Amino acid sequence: MTSTKENSNEIVDLKKEKVLQPNAAVRIPQYRRDLFPSNIVLSAKDLSDFCELLNEANERAKDIEFNNLDLTQFESETEAKDRINEFIPLEYEYNAKNGDSVKGLGIPKTDERLFPDELDSFFISNATYTSRAINTRPLNTVEVFFDFKKPSLKIDLQTMPSNPTENRSVINISGRDENWVISTAEKIRQFFSRRKVFRPAIHSSGTFDYFVYLAFIPAGIWLLYAKGTPFNEWIEDKPIFLNVIVGIYLLLLSLLFARFVFQYFRWLFPPVEYYKNSRVGAYIHRAVAGFLASGLLLSATYDAVKSMLISIFS
Repeated sequence: MTSTKENSNEIVDLKKEKVLQPNAAVRIPQYRRDLFPSNIVLSAKDLSDFCELLNEANERAKDIEFNNLDLTQFESETEAKDRINEFIPLEYEYNAKNGDSVKGLGIPKTDERLFPDELDSFFISNATYTSRAINTRPLNTVEVFFDFKKPSLKIDLQTMPSNPTENRSVINISGRDENWVISTAEKIRQFFSRRKVFRPAIHSSGTFDYFVYLAFIPAGIWLLYAKGTPFNEWIEDKPIFLNVIVGIYLLLLSLLFARFVFQYFRWLFPPVEYYKNSRVGAYIHRAVAGFLASGLLLSATYDAVKSMLISIFS
């Protein structure tokens, strides 16, 4: 009697394992599209709408999965569809800025009060639950990871400011059905195109070098020439060795300050940004920073043009 039960359990397990296998072991190419979202701003509502979009794509993937099943393994088509719905759900996981993390199936309820105001990351996929439950993957999969962490303000020798800003956000779309892969990727692109925002070129590779050599150092030289009289008078009677040491130190200190300013603007305008309901705080912060930067730039430009005109016509 015991062996009969064990055999029946083994048959059930085998059915579970085969539920997502195609009806013929043919070699079919797998199509793939990889997207790297950047310069986008997503609210909690946008995140929910995006998950709805993925849910629609997953429903189409389920239909393709059903058409590739060997229905002789099931008592009816209804049982086969129920199995597909059971083993190919969307699974999400998000990490809040305070360290909390939540994992669940379906579409997260982003409008709830308990949903985090600040997110570090968000992941959603139609393949992770299937892989964990029955050790296989659907024929067509989509996996999304959003990295909402802001660039670090920490200054160290390991992080090179000349490198592009690290952005781990990625979307992997792959499958046996080419039309499904192409249409899903296109719908995601259209979704992001409506949420694109302008971001300065500070996130690109080499921008820091252009900033230092074409703007910061010339501005420092001009500032030393135009406003550096007290400093010049102080170093006149100092030994040459001390002048060299002080000059090198001030140069390194100014470059350190330039790097902090550069990283601050990268932090202020992250590549992928999330907010729950309102961006008023971010707007105020950026408005103040923009006002101060514009004031300094206009003042420096005015003084430079004035000095040039005086030197020409005097």
